[in-house]
Amino acid sequence: MNELLALTNKFMFVLIRAAGVVMAAPIIGTTMAPVRIKAALVLLLALVLTPVVPGTSPETAGVLAFGIYAVRELLIGLALGIVAAMTFGAFQLAGELIGTQMGLSMGELADPLLNQSSSAISQFLNIMAMLTLLALNGHHWFLQALGASFQSVPLGGAELSPSLVSGIVAKFIDLFVAGLKMAAPAIGVLVLVTIAIGMLARAAPLLNIMMMSFSLRIAAGLVLLGFLLPYMYKLGRYLLEGMQSDLGLLIKAM
Repeated sequence: MNELLALTNKFMFVLIRAAGVVMAAPIIGTTMAPVRIKAALVLLLALVLTPVVPGTSPETAGVLAFGIYAVRELLIGLALGIVAAMTFGAFQLAGELIGTQMGLSMGELADPLLNQSSSAISQFLNIMAMLTLLALNGHHWFLQALGASFQSVPLGGAELSPSLVSGIVAKFIDLFVAGLKMAAPAIGVLVLVTIAIGMLARAAPLLNIMMMSFSLRIAAGLVLLGFLLPYMYKLGRYLLEGMQSDLGLLIKAM
């Protein structure tokens, strides 16, 4: 009876950590993925990993102790998923900056990937990042990181170390800078286009430059995206490939 109870506790803690990863990970963690699919995936991961996870579940004398350890396991899973999802934030930032310069911010669409409104350019770059991640078999990295986390961080052994917090903050800053770099060429050219439109308005005040500017900026932005897509793809692929090492560093810092 005691062995069955210990195995049940171990299964529950593995289930909670796996649920944290699935909730926060890109693609599968978005609102586009059906809840039933997420629940089935979490249950399958827990069933597969429980027999191979080393050690036993922590001693839980009462509901309060169980709740504390459950929150710890959930935070581990969420940390793994959030670090991966932060990479997609660079694509979103770049898309929002470019879309704003193109004048598309006034017509933002509902983004089912992020469950919020975003520009068409941001949605396009997010889809490009998702397809690139799948082409790199990046969805396997989350499963590998989840399995490796049980080797480095035993059940109930997670701690919020200063190195973990500083590492996440440093990664956030790096991804913010990467998003700016991704959008910088397009922003620079579109700013020049805006200046040229302003000069044209001064030279020909009778022209309805205000109406023309929207079409000109959107056309210039689309042409620029066509030229810059190879550059964005290479930078985006570099960021996504670095996600695997980021997950490993995060596990070591726990």
